Amino acid sequence: FAIASSLLIPVTILFTDSYRYIVLAGCLGLFGGTQKVGTSTVMTSLATESGIPQGQVQGEKASMLALLKISMPLVYSALYLKGKAWSSGSSTDGMSNTASAGLELLTEKIGRKLPYVLNIVLGICAFGVAWQNL
Repeated sequence: FAIASSLLIPVTILFTDSYRYIVLAGCLGLFGGTQKVGTSTVMTSLATESGIPQGQVQGEKASMLALLKISMPLVYSALYLKGKAWSSGSSTDGMSNTASAGLELLTEKIGRKLPYVLNIVLGICAFGVAWQNL
């Protein structure tokens, strides 16, 4: 439920431009933060079973979060700029009219929303991992 809840905002932003729907999805998506609880519990129990001290696990977790806080803004800004360039300068040379129209529609619809597409893909991967570990 927490993963689906965290996917509400990116999916809503991808498919609509209405702020009302985005605010509603944000209110319903408040449960998305609870997905950390299950992950932390599983990680702690696996570390205990493996004999790894809890201090080392917490240190590694803090290092990973610091690395993600540094690298992910760079990834998201690169995706935004790529989507912006993609939507403003779509090249359809040598394509049929149907394929050209489809590509233009896709680039117009997604374009600057490319970081949200990454969020949706990562959410689907999280569903897969959670399903596998049930």
